[in-house]
Formats: sequence, structure tokens, C-alpha cells
Amino acid sequence: MTRVQKSNDCGNSPKNLLVQSLAIAIETCNASAFARCVAADVIWTLPGRRSFSGKAACLAYLNARKPVTPKLIKVRRVISHGRAGAADGVLVLGSGHPHNFCHVVGFANIKGDNVSSISSYYVELGDEE
Repeated sequence: MTRVQKSNDCGNSPKNLLVQSLAIAIETCNASAFARCVAADVIWTLPGRRSFSGKAACLAYLNARKPVTPKLIKVRRVISHGRAGAADGVLVLGSGHPHNFCHVVGFANIKGDNVSSISSYYVELGDEE
């Protein structure tokens, strides 16, 4: 079972809560939670790797990811301002190897009730972390 440590940055911010929920959905490969967070025409980019257009394509990619259950997901910070937001944190796999992640999002509207773009970044940490 994955232990999730949520950020304290969300408070009374619905946008921050949405960004955090999306980050957790991505890291746990939770397709139903992901689908609730994104717009039908979402574009998900993994810079330097590939890009997916539309909710169906994004969900297909999420479902096809190797089913690895992380030991820990720790969301360090969540921010939002206007039509943009981001969440960063660390993912610890079953092997014990930690990875930093950052998901930068664009909201479909100023209300920020769903996400129209995602850029996801990952860095595997060495033994010094």
C-alpha cells in the first residue's frame, strides 16, 4: 500500500487541492481520479519523451504504465496562480529508489476546476539523497 504525505500548501485553495489530487493520481496511476481532474482536450507532455492529446490518449498512457506500487508519495509544495499551477515532491519506489517529480499544469479556465495542460518532469535521485 502506498503511503501519501500531502502538502500543507492547499489550505482553502480549491486550485491547489486540484493540482495535488492530479499529482497523486498520476503517481499512483489512478485513472478515475486523473479523469476527474482534466478537461476532455487535455494535453500531457513528458518533455524530451512524448506528448498525449485528449483525455482518452492520456488515460491509455496512464493505464499502460508499468503497474508499480510506490512505497511513498510525498507532495512537498503545491502552488497556483491565475491559470497555472504546479506540484512537486518525491516518489519512493518499492526498490527504495527515490525520484523527484514536478507536474506543471494549465487550468482550462480562471476558476481552475479542471486542467487543460500538464508537463511532467522526473529526476532519479542518487544515493546521496
